[in-house]
Amino acid sequence: MKKLAFSAALVLGLGACGEEKQDNDKVNADSEIVEAYSREITAEEQEYIQLVKNDNFDTLITKTEGKANEIQQDYNNLALAFDKFNGVDENLPRVYTSATLGKYEYVLKRLEEIKYIPDEIKEKVNELKIVAKEKEEKWIKKSEENEAIYEAENEKRKLEYKKSELEFKINERTMNPKAVYIGMTKEEVLVDGWGKPIEINRTTTTYGVSEQWVYYDYKYLYFEDGILTTIQD
Repeated sequence: MKKLAFSAALVLGLGACGEEKQDNDKVNADSEIVEAYSREITAEEQEYIQLVKNDNFDTLITKTEGKANEIQQDYNNLALAFDKFNGVDENLPRVYTSATLGKYEYVLKRLEEIKYIPDEIKEKVNELKIVAKEKEEKWIKKSEENEAIYEAENEKRKLEYKKSELEFKINERTMNPKAVYIGMTKEEVLVDGWGKPIEINRTTTTYGVSEQWVYYDYKYLYFEDGILTTIQD
């Protein structure tokens, strides 16, 4: 019986040790998190904080451009973010939409790189994050709208070019006509046959549409529903 009691006590003791170890591990883990996201404010950092408060970002960029330590890296990213945000011109022509969007994306990227923000400037930095995110979403929509407009304009240009190219071919063929044959379409006659007629006489009946194309030297072509059926030359 004593042996059994001793075994039970040993198990309980080991269990308690295990729980204590888990608690200690949790405390250590929590301490590591605190250390990773907090730090003692040095005189150097206090100087940088004051520059942020005064919106003196050019000086802050110069002082931290070496990025010699984590503090300088954080404040260099912070200064670059504010500087880029303040330099955005939203009144530029539509062609600069992607560039404007890229600037807001750059601001958010710089802010993401910051490891620690002191309480003294946290509200100011958080406000920048919120506004920059709103601007990014706004310009994403603008970029999508502009892409649709660009596609429509590009399609229009293609059609205009195709029309211009077709007109050139028709004019070229009108000056230098080639042989025509039964079964050609009207476009084939224009581009590969006699070219553009000097007159078109159209007749519409219950059976369809017929056309007479008149050319110089008393030449005629007759179409039934767009297909060449008769050649008179």
